[in-house]
Formats: sequence, structure tokens, C-alpha cells
Amino acid sequence: MKKKFSREKIAELIKIAVEANLDGLEFLKRFSIEEIQEGFNGIGPEFLNAAAREKISEKLDIFLAAAMIHDMRNDVSDGTREAFLYANDEFRRNCIKLADYNYGFFDRKRYRMRLIGEVLYLFVSADCFGWKAWMDAWHKNLEERKNNLPEASAEGEIQN
Repeated sequence: MKKKFSREKIAELIKIAVEANLDGLEFLKRFSIEEIQEGFNGIGPEFLNAAAREKISEKLDIFLAAAMIHDMRNDVSDGTREAFLYANDEFRRNCIKLADYNYGFFDRKRYRMRLIGEVLYLFVSADCFGWKAWMDAWHKNLEERKNNLPEASAEGEIQN
């Protein structure tokens, strides 16, 4: 079962995203807290069990705001390679911004965390991980849209 982040935690991550001047803030405004709670699973792919994702999210918590924006991009996947590449590049930029936001220029942790952000980028952009998740989300979105279409009668009239 997927862990849901609390409303308070989502609000805290949005505040961090604003303070760190992350990319994708305008995009994120499209969603309510509840929608973010549904679409955001922390750091790690959907196919990992919740306990593993929770551990990774705890260890790499400085990147949660970037992961939140990235997960919401993934949640509305359109199945295109262009949008996939954009979402991943934005995630990479945001991880670097968060490393810089959390650690001073002369702090070695800043550069270690930048490197970890690069590794996370490699995972989200890999075809076997990120692209698969992107396409799975797109297929899920297509299925939901199909299920939400109004039915048509035999005469072709739309029934609600």
C-alpha cells in the first residue's frame, strides 16, 4: 500500500519548494493538497514496496520537494518522450537547487548531495525505471479517461 503524506508535510514541502525556487511551481499549483497526496509516493519507483520507499525518502529527505513535483508530472503523464525528458531534467535541476538550498558553498555535503541528485536523475531517466513508470502512468490515465466517458445510446445520443 502506498504511503500518503500528511497535509502538513505536503504544505511544508511546498514551502520548501518556494523558498528554494524550484522549477515547476506553476505546474504544482494546478493540484489540490488531496491530489498531491494521491499522486506523490516519496522517493522511489511505484514498484518498490512502501517500506523501502519510506526508508529511501527518510535518508534522502532533502529531495522530497523535487520528488513531489516530479511525481505529479508523472501522475499526469501524456506518454510522450518529450514530456518525460522535461520532467526528468526539471527533477535534476531541482535536486541541485535543494542541495544548494540546504548546504553552504563550502560544505562538502552540498556536493555529495548534488552527486546523489545526479544518481537519482539517472534512475528516473532510465528506460527500465523512469520510462516504464511514465508509460504505466499514461496507460492508467487513458484507462481512467475511458472509464469516465459518458455512454452513448444505440442512436448515438450521450447518456449520463
